[in-house]
Amino acid sequence: MSEISSCALCGNLVKLSDDCLLQKGKTNFIVVGESPAKNGWIVSKKAFFDANGKLQASGRVLQKLLDILNISITDIYFTEACKCIIEDRKNLEKCAQNCLPHLKKQLAKLPCKVILTMGLHPTQALLGTKIKKFSDFVGKEFDFKVDEKKFILIPIYHPSPLNPKGYSGNVEIFQKLKKYN
Repeated sequence: MSEISSCALCGNLVKLSDDCLLQKGKTNFIVVGESPAKNGWIVSKKAFFDANGKLQASGRVLQKLLDILNISITDIYFTEACKCIIEDRKNLEKCAQNCLPHLKKQLAKLPCKVILTMGLHPTQALLGTKIKKFSDFVGKEFDFKVDEKKFILIPIYHPSPLNPKGYSGNVEIFQKLKKYN
């Protein structure tokens, strides 16, 4: 049994195996989401795609942003801060903290240079700070280290079409990311 699938810290019933929690890419970027959705990439094995292979709404917004860098969504590394399906979103902060050692192990093994955290919980967990106003952190570059490996961590708005800043608030950030491409 894997380390993640045997974990019981959050009390979640839906456990996922270690091998399905990382989309391997071929870019300098890893996107870190909050937690897996029951019908999302955990089923399709491709980040932001549903079980039928259709690009989900958030994926379409993210792909538009990645177009600025001439990158395909299938070429990015992707993982989640929480390693199990979270039934109640009010548990995201606690679960992200519980899964932080697993996330750091994943990051330490990757050739990526830039971590893009999608939203509050992965950003808080990795930076180790309580964030009162997420917009104060979005687009800022933070030096981040796992073991001896150095990264640049940049928080972005979640690319959900329901988020008014999901596209417009991220455009300038992705234009600046060209220097890491």
